[in-house]
Amino acid sequence: MATVRLLAFADLHLGKKKSPGVQWAYKSLAGAASRPDAIVFTGDLLDKKKATAADLADGIALFRHITRDLNLPLVHVWGNHDVGSGMIPRFPDLPGVHRPRGHGIEEIRVPGVPLVFHAANVVADPDPRDLLKDLPRVDEPGHVAVLHTEVEGQYTKNPCLPTTQEHLLSRGYGACLLGHVHSPVVLNDDPWIGWIGMGQMLEMDVPALP
Repeated sequence: MATVRLLAFADLHLGKKKSPGVQWAYKSLAGAASRPDAIVFTGDLLDKKKATAADLADGIALFRHITRDLNLPLVHVWGNHDVGSGMIPRFPDLPGVHRPRGHGIEEIRVPGVPLVFHAANVVADPDPRDLLKDLPRVDEPGHVAVLHTEVEGQYTKNPCLPTTQEHLLSRGYGACLLGHVHSPVVLNDDPWIGWIGMGQMLEMDVPALP
């Protein structure tokens, strides 16, 4: 079966004292074991309490580096800290950056990447909407969820697009890449469901569309 190589990270929290920082991101992207087909970022680029205009500029430069210098597509969602920072309206549209545009679950298709990404932005801080009940169920390979979410409140008490592990498993996706929890937590190995964690870069192969 054909596969797609993804490189994913989450919860950069630029501006936060203990943030990994953009230099960590540049170094980790350069140190990938093999060239990915796409990059995924699962939210909280900025820290809602500490991010400044300089941090916003660093985040924009990082996304440009991915799409322009590395020539790779980037799929991402906004997290609760991005919303809380108030800076999302100042983030420009960048060629090669793919994210949901509305307040619901959206399908994202990237030219040249044989996957369908199912993604949703956080739109409030906190965001307790029961939105993920509407994640579509699929019966073919090639589908990946990109979400900034809690799962049953097990690892965080901050309400954020709550869902359950059972529900995510029932959707039939090849992977569910999550942000919001800062420690790396794997809820399920195959298909992979979990939080990537702050300061972590996850490399994985997922089945492609038939």
